[in-house]
Amino acid sequence: MIFFFFVQFIGLFFGMNWIFFILIMLFYYPLFFFLHVSMTFLSKNWFLCIDSFSFMMLILSFWIIFLSVLSSKYVLKFFFSLLFMKAFSILLIFLLLFFMSNNLMLFFFFFESSLFPTIFIIIGWGNNFDRIQSGMYLFFYTLFGSMPMLLSLYMLYNLNSSFNFFFMEFYSFFKLFYFFFIISFLIKMPMFLFHSWLPKAHVEAPISGSMVLAGILLKMGGYGLYRFFFIYKNFFNFNNIWIYISIWGGLLSSIICLRQVDIKSLIAFSSVSHMSLVIIGIMIFSDISIIGSLTLMVSHGLCSSGLFFLANMVYDRSGSRNLFLNKGLTSMFPSLSLWWFIFCSFNMACPPSLNLISEIFLINSMVSWSFMFIFFLMFMCFFGGVYNLFLYTIVNHGMTFSSIYNFPMSCLVIEYYILYMHFFPTFLLFMKLDFFF
Repeated sequence: MIFFFFVQFIGLFFGMNWIFFILIMLFYYPLFFFLHVSMTFLSKNWFLCIDSFSFMMLILSFWIIFLSVLSSKYVLKFFFSLLFMKAFSILLIFLLLFFMSNNLMLFFFFFESSLFPTIFIIIGWGNNFDRIQSGMYLFFYTLFGSMPMLLSLYMLYNLNSSFNFFFMEFYSFFKLFYFFFIISFLIKMPMFLFHSWLPKAHVEAPISGSMVLAGILLKMGGYGLYRFFFIYKNFFNFNNIWIYISIWGGLLSSIICLRQVDIKSLIAFSSVSHMSLVIIGIMIFSDISIIGSLTLMVSHGLCSSGLFFLANMVYDRSGSRNLFLNKGLTSMFPSLSLWWFIFCSFNMACPPSLNLISEIFLINSMVSWSFMFIFFLMFMCFFGGVYNLFLYTIVNHGMTFSSIYNFPMSCLVIEYYILYMHFFPTFLLFMKLDFFF
């Protein structure tokens, strides 16, 4: 691991070809599977730890960033591609260290540091002039949540005389600091009411930025909620607030998806709906809900990233992300329509996908927590199916828009390879669920 970081830093300062970067990632990826993990938080040393939750996030980080670099074939041809690779190298290092850190201050530092390469990617290689505004949205939302959390860290240090997770304990009379701790992770998820930065960031980001945002950066909030539950266990009455907001926000986000005309914006709002289920599962904190939240984070990271890549494939050929201009793709790209069908069906939790198992676990835990949730969940599942069917049928069926006589290029083999690499883990993990237990 140290040698991997050393090679990455050498590449940053002396220049690194993107093919070399990918080869280094492929060489070190299998070594993660030799790590000894269990559901307990095993200490390797005072600063770096790993368990099954963080292990899955590490694997997901490697996987999504590898596919993000592969998908940026147009950016990598230009002069500024070295800066692009540097941003991704720094982001990957920050993500790996964040998911392995056992020290509260390091945890906070890497949690916030991942923001800067992300904003750099969005502003530097975004699609439209509004990318600067969306970068500012992302920056100020995260800043709003992170500054109170930094103050709370010092208070926690005074209570425990350590930044180590093993020695942390929190008392039930610090209600204000509870809100300070949780708000930063809820913004990062994002929870409904704090979600307005996400559609803007997704719409303006390049394809690699959207894939990393949907695949990994949203999961950092869920990982933070899971890791800080030694605080939240003293405030179950306050946890109910986030559960009720999330179930209502997930339903509203599903309905908002039906009103979107931008493909990327529709997929972004579907991410808000899925992340609301993850928040509820972590706040309930039963065995089934935690496993359901972990599996949904992994499956959503792969499925949503694949949908964003599909949207970008359409955008590259038509020059628009509008649903009413991109119609009738079945007559031009029948094999691409098959991938649209697979990812839209996986996004609505059809078998055989990991999304199905994760939603079964989460629905089971939510209904056992409160039977009244079954009415909200019925409508959420219904609207989830509706907007995914709406997305698939609008894009692939109907008459082709009259101003688009032909698309300038056919689909490439590397694009099908990237789609397959999103599909394969989602299907494989459905067949091997003991990986999460």
